[in-house]
Amino acid sequence: MGDLEFDDVVFGYGGSLLFDGFSASFPTGSISCIVGPNGCGKSTLAKLAMGMVKPTSGRVRIAGRDASSLAARERARLLGVLVQQQEAPMMTVRELVMCGRFPCCGSFSRLSREDEERIDEALLLAGVSELRDRSLQSLSGGQRQRVRVAMVLAQDTPIVLFDEPTSFMDVAACFDMVRLIRQVRRRGKTVIAVIHDLNLALSVADQVFVMERGRLAAQGKPADGCVRAAIEQSFGVRLEHVQTGCGTAWVPFESHE
Repeated sequence: MGDLEFDDVVFGYGGSLLFDGFSASFPTGSISCIVGPNGCGKSTLAKLAMGMVKPTSGRVRIAGRDASSLAARERARLLGVLVQQQEAPMMTVRELVMCGRFPCCGSFSRLSREDEERIDEALLLAGVSELRDRSLQSLSGGQRQRVRVAMVLAQDTPIVLFDEPTSFMDVAACFDMVRLIRQVRRRGKTVIAVIHDLNLALSVADQVFVMERGRLAAQGKPADGCVRAAIEQSFGVRLEHVQTGCGTAWVPFESHE
């Protein structure tokens, strides 16, 4: 069993079936990366976990509990989610990160010393402490993304789900995000990330889940043959594991088949 599980889930949009008996279990204490071409259902899994949409049948379990039985605040104490970037609200960096503590203290409660400590830790871990008093509107897209990561980290949940965490980030910032994801796992969290960049996903993942047209095409370690074959099939590419003086990289090439 894992911290986040999908059991025989059926779901679709507007009469079009996306998942027809989808099942997957994301291991506790690991980094699991979900990859797949556009439209395969990666982000819909996040929406199902968040309760934004509900399965027609089947179950979603969070920390062993049926997600449909969880109140919003209960869910927010178990699962922190970074959704794909939305418009920045009119507030400062610290004010947004404070929102991560609301499931613990309530919107109208005063922050405790523990809340303040969690906020400061999250700002530091996400590398945005120096931006704490800046308006969100004054930041770049990459900076805003890191602030939103800090808000999720301040929530201090046992499970963290990142939906495209490297959106709006340049190459250097993407590698910083990979380091941050590893740090989060080292703190004992279960991390699940939807990442479109194959090299980043395969570099950071303990387990890779390859999606294709609403089904789980393969699950395994990045170097497993079944994972590589499923990625090549799903994306229509040839995947090579390249060793360089700076480390290893996964490089997709055009398939000539």
